Amino acid sequence: MLAKRLFRFGFENPREAKINASEGTGYESSTGIWIISQSDDDATEWGKTIAERLVIFLFNRAQIVPYSWTDAGFAHWIEQDPEALSAASYLPSVSVGEMPDLAVLAADAAYD
Repeated sequence: MLAKRLFRFGFENPREAKINASEGTGYESSTGIWIISQSDDDATEWGKTIAERLVIFLFNRAQIVPYSWTDAGFAHWIEQDPEALSAASYLPSVSVGEMPDLAVLAADAAYD
């Protein structure tokens, strides 16, 4: 059934990656995006593509070679908690196959 689902995911922004590499810490950011899809699986698969592209966007913007979000194995899920869903109303929404404005998505987490 076609529905709007909230895909949430963690990632390291460039600043966090630098600190984590030099200090051995595990800082990471998280964000989400609403995905209109036929199923949770469809939303998850498209959300992974968006997460990978967001990391590339952030690192390119910082003029640093990006890592592979997919290979890094960050947490990701379709949000079910009603409070979290309500609090995420400001996040962008796309359909499967549609790429969001990554600059808007990046604004949800520090990226320097």
